[in-house]
Amino acid sequence: MGRKLERVRVQVLAVEALRALRSFMSGKEVLDILAGAGIELSVVDLSRYVTGSVLPSPQRSEAILGALSEANVLGTVLRRALVMDERGVVNVARIAYDSAILSLAAALAFRELRGVGVTKVLTAAVNGIPLATRIAHALDADLCVAKHEPDASVESYVETRYFAPDPPRYVHLYLPAFAINARDRIAVVDDLLHTGRTLRALTRLAEQRGAAVSAVFALIAMGQEWRGAVPEGARVVVALPLD
Repeated sequence: MGRKLERVRVQVLAVEALRALRSFMSGKEVLDILAGAGIELSVVDLSRYVTGSVLPSPQRSEAILGALSEANVLGTVLRRALVMDERGVVNVARIAYDSAILSLAAALAFRELRGVGVTKVLTAAVNGIPLATRIAHALDADLCVAKHEPDASVESYVETRYFAPDPPRYVHLYLPAFAINARDRIAVVDDLLHTGRTLRALTRLAEQRGAAVSAVFALIAMGQEWRGAVPEGARVVVALPLD
């Protein structure tokens, strides 16, 4: 990505993140978060940014993204949006398709992962696709989706499977062989980490193509079991860990 284009991307991500944040927080809350990082904005400035009538400078945009990352505003938003029923089931599908949450996730991923050198973003169908798409765009990386059924139009696949206990079954994942090569640095993206089964399966698919998983990004992580599936040396970004 050219330097000028990256500066513009930083500006757009900052504006989209502020606009998304206003869907969940008052203007005062947002201004207080920014002030805590030394960014003094007026109500008028914030309104102009949110409406897109004025773009913050690239330097201010970097500072805004840094402040939102340090304050983990995405984690705060997810906690407010989270609904868990008496069985411990989380409303992941609703969260995974919320455009404001996806904007905040893209901003966080850009801030935390752009130094990793990600070339491909890998996810499993279906709930992770919107999140992975936004993050791939933010990182200027290609999107790769492992599907549960092979596509007849694709000649060559890499395949793996994992056992899911409820109900007992094997889940198969298929990834077109052309999607990843040995030179790629992979970010595995998922809406929810829990047992680590999907993360392990996606890592195996990348390794079959000789690629390294350099990062893992998730909106929500439940418990600690998933940590055993994180590839050695991978940068991990989780917006909302739940114990």
